[in-house]
This record gives sequence, C-alpha cells and structure tokens, in this order.
Amino acid sequence: MKLAVTAPERLAVRTVPVPDPGNLIARLPHPSALAWIHNGEGIAGWGEAARIHLPGGTGRFTAAARLLHEMFATASIDDPVAVPGTGPVAFGSFGFDPKSPDSTLIIPRRILGRRNGTAWLTTIGDDPDPLT
Repeated sequence: MKLAVTAPERLAVRTVPVPDPGNLIARLPHPSALAWIHNGEGIAGWGEAARIHLPGGTGRFTAAARLLHEMFATASIDDPVAVPGTGPVAFGSFGFDPKSPDSTLIIPRRILGRRNGTAWLTTIGDDPDPLT
C-alpha cells in the first residue's frame, strides 16, 4: 500500500474549556469513538478530520511523526487551555511487525478530554456545533 492522506489542506483547530464532563466514555455521541483513558483522565475523540494510511515497513513510525508534525505545524490552532492532550491529536493503529501491511492515523473531528481537573473540547474543522 502507498501513503494515502485524506485531510483538508490546512487544519483549523479550536480548544475551549468545558465543565467536567464526568465519565468520558459515557459522553461520547458515536459508538465508533476512539479513546485513551486511564483512571478517568484522558481523551476521547469521534468523527474524522483527517485519515492517514501509511505503508508497512521499518520507517512507519518516523513517517507518521513527520506527517503529523507537518500537518500540525501548518494548522490554525486556538488553544487557550494549553495542557497536554489539547489542540490537535491523532490516534494511531500500527502493526507490531514491520511486515504488517499498513498503519492508520486518525485525527478526530471532536476531542473531549480531562487532565488534572481541567476539561476541554477540541473541534477540528468549521462545524458550528462542537458536540455533534
């Protein structure tokens, strides 16, 4: 498989503080959401702002990091919350064996998170309703 990127030319990212959402998983509006949660803190994302398919091989992690760095460096980011996990993030699925056929990165359209008592919602794109 060759590299395939489905994304806008430039990501528009906005993070805002929100009241504590309680159980992050229970707040998700879509069953196909992605999450990274430990002891009630973490991030949960849904929708797709971008999808990247990477070919297998030993350079897959480096290629993923490079592509995300390039995408995030050119993004328009408004993030007054500014804690780890806010702003643009990607969820990745990588094969452990370099011979695996491919890997996938997804940048969610919405990301709900909580860390050290701070909760936020990140919206990627220009949808006026950040909770859909």
